Amino acid sequence: MNAPRLLRVAACLAAAGLLAAASAAETQFRSLPVGATPESVVPGFGGKLYVTLMGVKRVKGDGDGKIVVIDDGKVSDFATGLDDPKGLVFVGGMLVTTDFDKVWAIDGHGAKRVLAAPEAFPEAPRFLNDVVVEPGGRSVLVTDMGDLGAMFDPKGAFWPLDSDEARRLVPHGRVYRLTLEGKVTIAVDHSPEMPDPNGVDELPDGTILAAEFFRGTLLAWKDGKFRVVAGGFRSADGLVHDDAGHYFITEVRTGRVWRVDAATGEKQLLAKLESAADLLYDGPGHQLIVPDSKAGRLVYLPLAP
Repeated sequence: MNAPRLLRVAACLAAAGLLAAASAAETQFRSLPVGATPESVVPGFGGKLYVTLMGVKRVKGDGDGKIVVIDDGKVSDFATGLDDPKGLVFVGGMLVTTDFDKVWAIDGHGAKRVLAAPEAFPEAPRFLNDVVVEPGGRSVLVTDMGDLGAMFDPKGAFWPLDSDEARRLVPHGRVYRLTLEGKVTIAVDHSPEMPDPNGVDELPDGTILAAEFFRGTLLAWKDGKFRVVAGGFRSADGLVHDDAGHYFITEVRTGRVWRVDAATGEKQLLAKLESAADLLYDGPGHQLIVPDSKAGRLVYLPLAP
């Protein structure tokens, strides 16, 4: 091989290597460190952002969970002494968050009280997770994920969907309706289509959306029936919608963040983080704000106006 051709081949190989490295590199987004294992973020008192931190131990009774507030880029404790706070909303002049088998209400001074204890539910909750404010602001929806351990093999991987273990999975998951006075009723009951719901959202027409963690489906519940909007989201976590006909859904185990066309179910991958949790849609800011649980940060994903 002559020298000029050898140089051209070397240049091509080098370019290919550079392209491969560039395609493999994670896109860098603006982010803010907030603490150990962030799960959910919401604008609250004074328009400031509040974030639930599940903490390090992740055990019922550990007391290392908390809510922090972000003020001018600075992160500080707001409410402490929680165990594993997850979904978070701001409604009725209070923050509302789930914590294993109870729901807390937190006032503007960071003082907490139990809004719904385990005995307030029709049956003892197994693993309360996401929360969303219902249209009208008089109640919230809360997901109970059901039996977490039944979803995984001894090594911690999901059972394959076509496995005997998946077929034997008992659907314990539910979506509850919780009033601001603490009354709990069933909004969506146990169903084979929804064994382990995580993220929850509600549209203005009353359609309830659920991100099914084990099966990886995005479900729409209306008039007593489920419709599968899209699939392929195993470990589905956060779920929100915009006003332009899109749903946004995250996968906590893969870190993937998706946009889904509400009419067609077509999916678009927006980002891949370390561990994408319960996201916030910020319409005025044209962005998603996503807690990256493993990385201990909030990630700001820009959206086209």
